Amino acid sequence: MSAQSDEVEVHRRFRGPPTSGNGGYVAGLVAEWIDGPAEVTLLAPIPLEVPLHRRLDDVEVTLFDAERNYARARPLDEPLGIDPPAPPGVEELEAAAMAFPGPGGHPIPGCFVCGTERVPGDGLCVYAGESPHRDVAVAEWTPDESVADDHGHVATRYLWSVLDCPSYFGLCTPRPLALLARLSARIDRPVRVGERLTVTGWEEKREGRKHHSATVIHDQAGDVVALAKALWIEVDRIPA
Repeated sequence: MSAQSDEVEVHRRFRGPPTSGNGGYVAGLVAEWIDGPAEVTLLAPIPLEVPLHRRLDDVEVTLFDAERNYARARPLDEPLGIDPPAPPGVEELEAAAMAFPGPGGHPIPGCFVCGTERVPGDGLCVYAGESPHRDVAVAEWTPDESVADDHGHVATRYLWSVLDCPSYFGLCTPRPLALLARLSARIDRPVRVGERLTVTGWEEKREGRKHHSATVIHDQAGDVVALAKALWIEVDRIPA
């Protein structure tokens, strides 16, 4: 990889907590300069609508300003080591949609990916509710034109976004209040705008305040489109 750099801003549309960027979106923003699977570590809450530097040095991409580093990405050379569950069926999806937290029970209702305050074309509206049949959270997702690149495919950063929040809702009950600290992802093929997909998130293990989970996106044929592992850190409160 050759060195390159630019200046980026995380628009308020792409927030997770009220004053910082959605973790999956920011991870995708950094990872899109990595060829192939990548691991992104989030080092601090990412401020909104301020200039940030994105730089590729050798094989590592960093997102930073004069005060701190916010994220770091590197190629993921080892396999993810995930055995994804089967995609959900229609009845499972319908039941899970009813189980998703409403506006009063959602920890971050303004989240770009899963916020109940968002509407299609503004947020991604991926509402992964708990399945009544197995220990996973599942949702449908059909990407629209608002997330398309110049070729009619879903831009990489939005696929990373979708791999984020369902991995949180897949954490077993009682689900902790937690923030994304690391996301490692593999995208197997481009996704077309208008393509009908399903998303499944599930827990892998817990280590004190650390919660490990995973996410898979399937297409209508049941083939894997993208796969990710996530590390969530339990917190006392969501930053205002």
